[in-house]
Amino acid sequence: MNRVRAVVYGVGRMGSIATRLMLDKGVDIVGAISRSPQKIGRDLGDVAGLGIQTNVLVEDDPRAVLSSRAADIAVLTVSSYMADMFDHFRVCAETGVNAISLAEESLYPWRTSPNETARLDKLAKVNGVTLTGSGHQDVYWLNLVSLMMGTAHRIDSVVGRASWNVDDYGPEVAGDQRVGDTPGDFRRFLDSADRPPTFGRNTLDALVADTGLTVTSIENSTRPEIADSDLYCHTLGITVPAGNVIGFTDIDTIRTAEGTSFTFEMTGSVYQDGQGDKNDWEIRGEPYLRVTNPVVPTQMTTCTQLVNRIPDVINAAPGFITVDQLPQLKYRAFPLAAYVAGR
Repeated sequence: MNRVRAVVYGVGRMGSIATRLMLDKGVDIVGAISRSPQKIGRDLGDVAGLGIQTNVLVEDDPRAVLSSRAADIAVLTVSSYMADMFDHFRVCAETGVNAISLAEESLYPWRTSPNETARLDKLAKVNGVTLTGSGHQDVYWLNLVSLMMGTAHRIDSVVGRASWNVDDYGPEVAGDQRVGDTPGDFRRFLDSADRPPTFGRNTLDALVADTGLTVTSIENSTRPEIADSDLYCHTLGITVPAGNVIGFTDIDTIRTAEGTSFTFEMTGSVYQDGQGDKNDWEIRGEPYLRVTNPVVPTQMTTCTQLVNRIPDVINAAPGFITVDQLPQLKYRAFPLAAYVAGR
């Protein structure tokens, strides 16, 4: 049985965790890519803090790595939004390598970045590869909720609430969440014309698409999360003064012609001691349904879902394939190659 060959594309916190999980699941890491000068030329095991040598050096030329390693898949952990991810996905498609990303918008980007997604979809089909977004939202925000909805007779509304700790995801995400902004800085951010889509919006788009309902309106509001007292942000190495921003909460609502509404309130902020991630969804109708995960290890489940999806991506048809088109996510007890068709 031929083992799965993967390139780690981004060697930050999430890429480092994913590297360990892939090695545990019998994946051959055949390349590693980073933009950081401090990481280039070092062994992936050292950069990822694995305590072992992998004999894979971190490099800074994605096209050279992807075109020369006969990789089955690239695991992308570099950004959150399609505008930033486009070139990374494109080089994977052009070099004939399947790709899976934890970028939140890539979960279902057809409505928020339709032009970029369509271009990538066409390019992937031409080159016979699959591009996909997964991560924590795959199950906890989409498939778990969709499965619960399947047990309802009538749904009036779906309401979700989730939170996650900015300190778990590195400096780029902390910057996206505006950590350290003054309230004035944050107001200017909200007023800017080029603000990227919310993470929750893509989840709701996918849920509505899964039901086949017709969207009539989309609403969004955002509130800053403000530090009550000085709070240290580990990922940025700064202390945020009381009164400044430690993240924000997005509230998205999609209404449909059929009368069902979907709302998701999602908070990403720097945590104080004792705080934990949560995931809570209510399905209001007949009957009333609720699923609650009071303490969710979001950082870890982001990576486990990313890795467990690898066989599904390799097996999928070419194109930009969103997770609602993939099989139900499964626990992988054996090396990942055991789940790849034809291995």
